[in-house]
Amino acid sequence: MFGNELKIHLPDQTTITLDKAQIEQEFKQTSFNTVLPWFETHHQFSGILVSQLLEKYDASDAFAVSFIALNDYSSTTSIEDIEKYAPIIATTMDGKPMKVRHKGPYWLVYNLDEYPNINHANYHSQMVWQIDEIVIHSTQDGSKQ
Repeated sequence: MFGNELKIHLPDQTTITLDKAQIEQEFKQTSFNTVLPWFETHHQFSGILVSQLLEKYDASDAFAVSFIALNDYSSTTSIEDIEKYAPIIATTMDGKPMKVRHKGPYWLVYNLDEYPNINHANYHSQMVWQIDEIVIHSTQDGSKQ
């Protein structure tokens, strides 16, 4: 299925490919309700914490994570923001799997209701939708500048 796979590029140059079923099996799901700038009402988002992904793949020396969309739009989020604001890689909205035409199948979402201080363009631009690749940057991969 188009857009169902998520590629995770680890600092050691290996790539893990997971589908939605594997993601839902291997990771605890987290949910919250929030209003995002693209909607007028609250929606429930469910998915996995980015911090869980980092923990599972032993990325303890990571300093940032890049999220790349199907159309090659990308944004990089610092580990500090991941730890402080607990964004999720959402796989469902309002209990339904997100399709590519509705910003899915994977969307980086911050809970703007819980953290109203990040409800501005800098964080909105980090909420990449239609994610198909994630790159974990660490001191191990030599990419820290």
